Amino acid sequence: MIRSLFVANERSGSFNPALVTELLALFEKAGKPIDRTVLLGKEDLPDAAEATAQALDLIVMLTGDGTVSTAADRLAGWEGTLLILPGGTMNLLAHALHGHHTPREIVEAWLAGKGKAMTVPMIRAGTLTAYCGIIAGPTALWGEVREDLRNRDLASLSETVPRALNATFEAPGVNVDGREERYPAIYVEPWGDGLHAYGVMVGDAGDLLRHGLAWLKGDFRDGPAEIVDVAPALKLVSSSEHLDLLVDGEQDKAPVPLDLACEQSSVRFHSILGRHAWR
Repeated sequence: MIRSLFVANERSGSFNPALVTELLALFEKAGKPIDRTVLLGKEDLPDAAEATAQALDLIVMLTGDGTVSTAADRLAGWEGTLLILPGGTMNLLAHALHGHHTPREIVEAWLAGKGKAMTVPMIRAGTLTAYCGIIAGPTALWGEVREDLRNRDLASLSETVPRALNATFEAPGVNVDGREERYPAIYVEPWGDGLHAYGVMVGDAGDLLRHGLAWLKGDFRDGPAEIVDVAPALKLVSSSEHLDLLVDGEQDKAPVPLDLACEQSSVRFHSILGRHAWR
């Protein structure tokens, strides 16, 4: 008998209690009821020891990329499986595992026995880990603008937008060690053949507008960019004292230089497609 846990993030702007009820009913109807539900903000995510002690086989997560990343780190070494449902802003990992299927479709596919559990490529950067990707450089400050837009904080936008604009065009750029071209940001994502690094291009107002539209559509990777390198490991350098980062969509900072390596995750994810691919 599968022992399971359902995790939802009440703090997410897209949290929908009716959807949670609908998904739990699907498991119940299929004869595989969820044993316990955790609403983040009221309870904490389990770690590997707790999940093992509770004999959990499956953890279903209706959350965004940042929460998934935190959970995967806490569960490293746990022998169960994570079933990720898109419940955040960009949901890059859910899309990589399942395509652009809805949470209901993903649950129905899992209940029908479709797909398989697997480890996935991830980025290790010192104490930081990323399962979707890392944006490094001044343009990462646009993450503040995204949060203000999501929270409809007009007062803060009057401060964060000028700061992000100034950083994009004036702050020291970042480049891959050994490559001369410097960018306002480099986006690195983990693939099966290593790290793929893309230089974010912001040459004029038109590029900036296209990046803005990409963010609003939910996938900043669709903004103007060019491939910089593909390698098992990369070093990011800058004349700045530190690098502003978005790590799986969450803001952070790191000292310069920043060493990144591609590794396999220490927890398994279920893919209804039976594969893990970004494009």
